[in-house]
Amino acid sequence: PPKISRPALAMASQSIPAGAPPGFPKPTNYLPAADLPRALERCRVLLDELLQHEDGWVFAKPVDTYEPGLGDYHSEIRQPMDLGTVRRRLERRRYQNPLCFASDVRRTFRNAMTYNYKGDDVYKSADVLSRIFESGWASISATLQSPPPVAERRARLKDELPRLPVDLQEKAAVIMKDVGGWIQEVDGRVEVDLDKADEATLDKLEWLLALATMRKEAGVLDNQTRSGAA
Repeated sequence: PPKISRPALAMASQSIPAGAPPGFPKPTNYLPAADLPRALERCRVLLDELLQHEDGWVFAKPVDTYEPGLGDYHSEIRQPMDLGTVRRRLERRRYQNPLCFASDVRRTFRNAMTYNYKGDDVYKSADVLSRIFESGWASISATLQSPPPVAERRARLKDELPRLPVDLQEKAAVIMKDVGGWIQEVDGRVEVDLDKADEATLDKLEWLLALATMRKEAGVLDNQTRSGAA
């Protein structure tokens, strides 16, 4: 079994730490961890296009329910969303995969078209921007694949988990403990049984690999920026 650095004892009883993507929704398409940063960058470009549209400002921040006539908004819309929140989630690397990003963008426009009448200006703007989004999303979606076999995913994680930074290894240990995959501690390192990891757990672990890749690429970019400024 792979061995990962032992987390603090207190962490062993904690749930997934803050900073993990909300809900870890199970994707219907798969993207290798190394390709995730590039795909999310394409999502950012598409989001910028929406926000820079002449009507983008309408959806750039949460609906202000204190405005006259909007007091019933939360009784009509159970899951509010806006493009500003989507941008922050992208910037903070909260999306496990592009599908989660697409879900939030679609929710933004669906909410607007649900709450407003069809002839309303906000409804019309949501309809226009939704069409722009779907047109741009098509090329991103085309890069997504069906997931590889579970055995292949486990084998890859067995090889790559021990290479993660210590803080991400600690999060992996917490994830595995939650599914009964924490075997034993040997010489200050924790052995985990990836055979206990179902597809949802593999999704979470692969997100950690993607996060490590994004950190690395961000560090390279930061170093390049500093060198250029020197």
